[in-house]
Amino acid sequence: MKLLLENWRRFLNEKSDSYPLGEEDDVRAVAKALIFNEDGEILILKRASHMKWNPDLWDLPGGHLKEDEEIIAALKREVKEETGLTIKNIVEINNVTIFKSEVSGKDKKIKLDDENKDHKWVKPEDIPDDFVSFLKSHIRDQ
Repeated sequence: MKLLLENWRRFLNEKSDSYPLGEEDDVRAVAKALIFNEDGEILILKRASHMKWNPDLWDLPGGHLKEDEEIIAALKREVKEETGLTIKNIVEINNVTIFKSEVSGKDKKIKLDDENKDHKWVKPEDIPDDFVSFLKSHIRDQ
């Protein structure tokens, strides 16, 4: 648990030079989405090679909050930016800002941004080995 918290703190302190579009993180808080489809699979994204934090690893959609942004609004914004999806039925599942949610609407086509280079839907028990390590246990518990 201590290692999980240390890794999470390091992630929260990530500098803005990991963002190719020059966006700066306004606050340190982060929200990640565990998005389920109708088949009980979750959406994971493969981080782009140019990203500073965990390049080329699979991750959950989500990201940093903007200044004065509510966490759920930030989660919806980040998921929309990274995937083109709208999410609904958002439920907090732990104390490291990971939220369980579902895909909303009929348009479920994934539209990746430049922070990610691939996506796939997987069963929680089938998370790949090259996944952000400290998030694995939270996913498998769902």
